[in-house]
Amino acid sequence: MGATIEGIGRDVDLPRTEGERWVEELLNELRCARFKPAAWIRFFSASFARARQTRTEQTRAHRQVVALGAVGIAAWAVVAGSGWPMLAAVAAGWWMLVLLMADWHLGMLERVDGRRPAGLGVANILTLLRAGAIPLLAVLAPTALGLAVLAAGLSDVADGILARARGEASRLGAWLDGAVDGILLSVAAVAAGNRGLLPAWVSALIVCRYMAPWPAIAAVYFIRAHAPGHEGYVSGRAPGVVLLVGLALAAFGVPGAAWVAAAGALAGLASFGATIVLAGSKRAAQQPELR
Repeated sequence: MGATIEGIGRDVDLPRTEGERWVEELLNELRCARFKPAAWIRFFSASFARARQTRTEQTRAHRQVVALGAVGIAAWAVVAGSGWPMLAAVAAGWWMLVLLMADWHLGMLERVDGRRPAGLGVANILTLLRAGAIPLLAVLAPTALGLAVLAAGLSDVADGILARARGEASRLGAWLDGAVDGILLSVAAVAAGNRGLLPAWVSALIVCRYMAPWPAIAAVYFIRAHAPGHEGYVSGRAPGVVLLVGLALAAFGVPGAAWVAAAGALAGLASFGATIVLAGSKRAAQQPELR
């Protein structure tokens, strides 16, 4: 966990897929219109129209999303009937939001070479299920919270292996994986802080580590009209593992675990900062000198 930019960044030497070209054209139109309200309306109208078209082309993936929604609602209905109506209501609402976003972005379900998988794929379904379990973190006992964090880390490794082994790696999967990992660990950190398992400043540091990159990534998209590249990328994977282990150990009540989690969060932020600096330096070096 912690490879957000690695997952969503693109190799500048690879040809752009049809989906990437469409997004870049749409973002260019928005930028040329100086982000005025009318331009935003056209932007979202085009996005929703594209999503409707994609659903007709990706019928299997769309049906899988609908099936996941039905199964999830049924599961949370059982939880509500077991005496947890508030948790079930919040979790069901979150589950529907996750699936609506996935369904809206089915156009990103394409491989690096532009080919589209036949459906969501096992790896993406595993990632979505991990996302659906996030609300449970708020009510788990400390030991269960630690086990859930470790299980999330193992499932993150598993879905990556599955995606590559089954040829299901896609832009959608990369975005889902990074977003779900960040939200899950942030919620787990807040839950641990609320139980006194982590100092408040460590919880805040972990949230900052996983949430801070997204505004920067969004800014690159809207300013440059394409995804950030891999040039200058400094991996945050090792710091992410340290953070996850520290967070799990803190949930188990291991002394000093908070410092391990804090070190992982700080190293992750440092890797993100180094990526920004190195990428900027490489782009500047590639620009022709002014004469």
